[in-house]
Amino acid sequence: MSKSIHARRIVALGGTLLLVIAASLAASAAAATFRILTPVRSDVLTYSDANITISFTMRLGSYGIGYSGISFTITNKSAKAIELDWDRSSVTLPDGQTSNVMHEGTLFIQRGTSTPPTTIPPGGKLSDSMIPSRNVYYSDGWNIQSMGIKAGSQFGLYLALNGIGTSNSYNFTFEAVQVPSEVGQVGNLLLISLVLLAVLGLISLALDL
Repeated sequence: MSKSIHARRIVALGGTLLLVIAASLAASAAAATFRILTPVRSDVLTYSDANITISFTMRLGSYGIGYSGISFTITNKSAKAIELDWDRSSVTLPDGQTSNVMHEGTLFIQRGTSTPPTTIPPGGKLSDSMIPSRNVYYSDGWNIQSMGIKAGSQFGLYLALNGIGTSNSYNFTFEAVQVPSEVGQVGNLLLISLVLLAVLGLISLALDL
């Protein structure tokens, strides 16, 4: 068998094992369970009133380890356009610290700067994420520090909306009911990566024999 065929097989095997890594991390994320405590308790991470419907998911961190922000899809149920005011919105971390936010598409270097509001027309939807600006830092490249969410943690999102009357803000409190340990996730990733390297090394050694 030619070396080119062997090489293709090694690449294919490597790709398969990488998929195993991705599936393992995805399974860990799926095992996490969150709920809304306020303004209305919900175990399905959805809130609805006369003006909006909003559903949440937690934004995974790098390599699927930990959580770096709060993702959401908001629907404008009112007859008027509403604005999501990024500058007045904030995230409260599990340690009690409150941070202003940046959203998807914002340049990391612009963290902490003023962000124009986003308009949601009547019947329109907006899908985005709120990332704590204080968790974005530069060290050999831009990084987002994990929010530090563990099982039993409580954290919050203050969502400021303009154009829906005097009650134009929502203060959500979340609880992490079940969350895989970040240390355990890192360990699983390292273990699978070592297995991948070992298998590829053995195959390469066998080809040289």
